[in-house]
Amino acid sequence: MGVPRISTGPMSIDEFYAFTDTRPDEEKWELIDGEPVMQASPGYSHQLIVSNIIMALGAAQRARPEAGWRVIPGLGIRLGTSRPEPDAMVVPSRGAAVDLRVRHRDDVLVVFEVLSPSTADRDLRWKRNAYTSLPSLTHYVVIAQDAVEVVVFARDDGFAEQRLTSPDDVVSFPDLGVTLPLTEIFRDTGL
Repeated sequence: MGVPRISTGPMSIDEFYAFTDTRPDEEKWELIDGEPVMQASPGYSHQLIVSNIIMALGAAQRARPEAGWRVIPGLGIRLGTSRPEPDAMVVPSRGAAVDLRVRHRDDVLVVFEVLSPSTADRDLRWKRNAYTSLPSLTHYVVIAQDAVEVVVFARDDGFAEQRLTSPDDVVSFPDLGVTLPLTEIFRDTGL
């Protein structure tokens, strides 16, 4: 019979999908540098903020269908031996038909992460470096869920940090032709 082989190298994207296909649907996994990492279940405030982003940008996109982009939640981003899964992202919608079975994209325009205590450090460090390495990315947006605070990293500014803390502030996405007021991001959160 012999001793079975154990892979000691990083998990590939295909191995990751084979692994997650065996896990319960309620588990959320990311692949970080070839290692599967289970994410904590998001809370109500976290999900409300994600919903607000999707609803606000979705309405803007539907008002301008010729814009050529779409906002979606819960899809991975392929980055070498990593497959992080942001809370929401904006992807191109023009061109060839999209395979609706796709589980990741690598042509992301904007990434949104809502900070959780267990992921804050990774979101602000590792994910920032990973996402900003994508040639297609124009903005990485990190959102607090316990305060009116949004940090924007924009390609036009060399991905320098821009911190927004007033409800009157607005995140601008010139390449998309839209803005996202912080009042919309934090709608109904009590903040």
